[in-house]
Amino acid sequence: MLNENSLDTICAALAHAMGIEPPENAAPANPELVEYIDRKLGDQKADRIFMYNPDAIAQWIYEKYKDLLLEATEHSDIEIPLRTVMPSVTPVCFATMYTGAQPEVHGIRKYEKPVVMIDTLFDALIRAGKKAAIVSQLDCSMSAIFREREMDYFIYPTVSESNAKSAELILSDQYDFIAVYNKNYDAVMHKTGPEGVNALAELRVNAESFAFFSHLIRKHWAEHNTLVGFAMDHGCHEIDGQLGSHGLDMEEDLNIVHLYRIYAGKANTSV
Repeated sequence: MLNENSLDTICAALAHAMGIEPPENAAPANPELVEYIDRKLGDQKADRIFMYNPDAIAQWIYEKYKDLLLEATEHSDIEIPLRTVMPSVTPVCFATMYTGAQPEVHGIRKYEKPVVMIDTLFDALIRAGKKAAIVSQLDCSMSAIFREREMDYFIYPTVSESNAKSAELILSDQYDFIAVYNKNYDAVMHKTGPEGVNALAELRVNAESFAFFSHLIRKHWAEHNTLVGFAMDHGCHEIDGQLGSHGLDMEEDLNIVHLYRIYAGKANTSV
């Protein structure tokens, strides 16, 4: 069975968290995430959002290998099941995540990486006077489809370099919104299958990276109300030859689970 709520509901919920207007074409905000944000922050808003975007972690992988993702779940409060969009490939799905729009609206309908021309969450942040950054790897979707905006881009050859820069940005405490993309699980999954030993090792790395960033945020953004998210784009499945793939209209590729947590700033007495 496919999850009820679409990935397109996340964008407006993130805008709600920061108290800004969502992008023009965004679907209504995810009710579960909105309820969680309002319950944790009361009449306040988040002044920081940190989105960790691992690639291709399916709901079935999440449920089957929770022990490998323990460090991620320990740094989250809420699990939100979502149905991603078709075709379930990276540029299509991330375009939906950060516009709140379906592929026929944002314009990316296959595995290609043009700059998204419609209104995005990044545009909404810029209009609201927020400082945003994307940290990702060379030639990946996140480094391509959200270009040409008045924000900062930090693009590196490797995941380790990207994550080192992400830690540096947290320590600098200069950005209101940071999106960090890690391709490592997806890259290995395609070669060894979703449950290959090397792929599962990268799954664990994703959880460890999110936990590391969460520790830094708790310490160095202690004055801020911060929403952190462990937010993948699509799922995956095994194909012949013990390889991995995605892009099909099937539960394995479409069902995902996002994890979120609010860290309330020291001045917030509602938590």
